[in-house]
This record gives sequence, structure tokens and C-alpha cells, in this order.
Amino acid sequence: MGFCVLSLTSALTIHLLGNLTVVGNLLLSRLLFGSHLSGLSYLGIGLTLAGMFMYHQPQLVARRWAAWPGRAPHRSE
Repeated sequence: MGFCVLSLTSALTIHLLGNLTVVGNLLLSRLLFGSHLSGLSYLGIGLTLAGMFMYHQPQLVARRWAAWPGRAPHRSE
């Protein structure tokens, strides 16, 4: 099964889905069992989700980066 999924997508996507599984396990343990998560755990969850968003929306990230105040326009020579 894993080989079939890997043949349809990239290794990076599989890795990101693995990280999403960890985030899901943390959040489910918090919701279902009342486990205590530290601030560092929440920071890791936030960074993981932000990284996944940036990976899946590169055009939006590039547009926002280009529109950042104080950035000089890119000149190709």
C-alpha cells in the first residue's frame, strides 16, 4: 500500500502526512484523554501546520513575500 501511494505522490508529501499524523495524535490525546500539552508542544503543532500550509500554497506565500513593505522589487538582468 505504501509503495502505491509513494508512486502517486512525492516522498516529501508522505513525510508531511507523517507529521500531520503526529499532530493529530497529540490533539486527539488532548481532546479524548485530557492529556496536558506543554507550550512547546503547541508551538510545534503551530509550526508544523504553518509549514504544511506554506508547502501547499507556494504562490500565495510568494505573493505575500513580494508585497512585504520595504522589499525592493526583484530585477532580473
